[in-house]
Amino acid sequence: MALSSLFSLKSLAVLVVLMAIPLGIIVSLERAQPSTHVYNYHGTGGWLRECAKWDPTNRRFIVSFFEGGVGEVRVPEEAEKEVLLEEVTTVMEVNLAGNSSLGISVDTQRNRVLVVHADVFGNRYSALSAYDLSTWQRLFLTQLSGPSKLFFSLFNCFVYSTFALPSVS
Repeated sequence: MALSSLFSLKSLAVLVVLMAIPLGIIVSLERAQPSTHVYNYHGTGGWLRECAKWDPTNRRFIVSFFEGGVGEVRVPEEAEKEVLLEEVTTVMEVNLAGNSSLGISVDTQRNRVLVVHADVFGNRYSALSAYDLSTWQRLFLTQLSGPSKLFFSLFNCFVYSTFALPSVS
């Protein structure tokens, strides 16, 4: 008896109305005028931008791609709201193909950007690289794990706690 009242026409109508309320709120928030300045840009392809950081020295956003690589979105001095900014791919390395660029950090003091690379789906590779912000030349690439090494993120604590060297006094 109770189960049949759960699937009644009246219960279904109440459920539809309750689902429409949050959807209406989301649509109205998306159509509302934003309280801060918003930049619209056109991507170069791909389906996800994992991370974006502001580079204040060069007035641009540095963007990491889930497909691997790094791009930039330059913001002109007098950017109008209707201007559509363009994303330009700056780093796409063949030897890192198949790995995602999962995080970036802009180091303005050293004029470089640090990028974390990882094999998201297989968890077989992770690395940290740095690129010069002026020329986009790679400064270094440090492999943290790979097929021939222990997984850095998973087994680091286990290795150090199991195979710790005795302390020398």
